[in-house]
Amino acid sequence: MPVQKAIRHLPTDQYEKRPQGTEIDTIIIHSMHNPEAKDRFSAHSCKECLDKHGVSSHYLIDLNGKVWQLVAEDKKAWHAGFSRMPNDGRESVNDFSIGIELIGTEDTEFTEAQYKALALLTKDILSRHPVRYIYGHCDIAPGRKTDPWRFDWSRYQRDILHTSPAVSLIFSPTVATEDRHDKKQARKQQSSIEER
Repeated sequence: MPVQKAIRHLPTDQYEKRPQGTEIDTIIIHSMHNPEAKDRFSAHSCKECLDKHGVSSHYLIDLNGKVWQLVAEDKKAWHAGFSRMPNDGRESVNDFSIGIELIGTEDTEFTEAQYKALALLTKDILSRHPVRYIYGHCDIAPGRKTDPWRFDWSRYQRDILHTSPAVSLIFSPTVATEDRHDKKQARKQQSSIEER
């Protein structure tokens, strides 16, 4: 099923027009849940939480991998807050980005269904916009934000580049950190095996 047909709509009024002539070149990954709700992981309760705080994102991906659209891509969602791009210092990241919320907590892992849905959604967005950067909220608001929590950046990068090898993207600096950690762990395991 095409991605656009699979997307569910959960509209919010927390958005505004983008500045005229804006080119969307960035995707920002977030994570959230609604700690005050009976079902803190439902898309509806998370949308209520966003509305309550006067913020929004373009998309929300629930634990089952269902994708919900809250704001149209040509509109400016309020997901980044005070923010600055790490590569070129641009501020007002909401102006030129698409925000995606993954439902989860600081203590839980994202599901296989969420990673698959995120990869499909990302590729779909890439087909419509000249995206060059994919960052986490923590990258554009360091010290203020820590999400997406427990996110596997290396896996996400592989998922995107595996099927879109020609795409030139700059990912969160966390990817490089994870890769260095993985290589260090692999060297430790190899040393351990050789010592036996």
